[in-house]
Amino acid sequence: MTTIDAHLPFDLHDLPNPDVYEALLRAAPTTGRCPVWITNWTVGRVGPLTAAERTARLLDVARADPARLLEQAWPGPCPSTCSCPEPLPAWPGVLPVPDRNATALEGDLPVVAAARWARERARDSALAVVDAARPADVPAVLDWRGACNYDQDVVEISAVLRSWEERFGAVLTLLDADTLILSVAAPPMTRRECESVAAEHFAFCPDQQDPQDGRWFTLRGYADLIRGARQWRFWWD
Repeated sequence: MTTIDAHLPFDLHDLPNPDVYEALLRAAPTTGRCPVWITNWTVGRVGPLTAAERTARLLDVARADPARLLEQAWPGPCPSTCSCPEPLPAWPGVLPVPDRNATALEGDLPVVAAARWARERARDSALAVVDAARPADVPAVLDWRGACNYDQDVVEISAVLRSWEERFGAVLTLLDADTLILSVAAPPMTRRECESVAAEHFAFCPDQQDPQDGRWFTLRGYADLIRGARQWRFWWD
């Protein structure tokens, strides 16, 4: 197991393997204890909250309107004088739950998909067990401060993650210092779905459009990137 400072607002599981992760994730709605993989770099980006503060924080998450939050954060539309190769349009609105997802997300498919991700990718990380009944609430409960260089409220982050959990089976699996990785059980597939979700991603994390690695994504280019993708990665810098 990766060594993590013990004085943190979560517990570390003694047996950090994918089978334990799956069992804990499956039981989280009942136990109120949700697993998430973390790295050493996460330590400096979380803050302890009291039980009363956690309760208040989760009430704020429940009251938040993710559709409105994403619309307010949308960087478009580009002005008529914009020199972008593909100017951003007006806000397209959040994508309703696709009809096929109603069937795809029945049962425990999101848990199975997240466990599969853990078996393939959860290396060099530790398994934290957080006082949260669902993965989306983990950033709010931990007071995660990883959206650096942007004025993003962690309550708003968790509210959007809840919406993605419900519409796409998108489960927060790994929390890093400035990165969130989600396992996606029912990703967008059609061109319209992908472009709509691409807009949501740009509004949620501005660096999705400009990952600062020499690329700059247009909405359609990013939509192609996430078509059928079983993992979403968000990075702030």
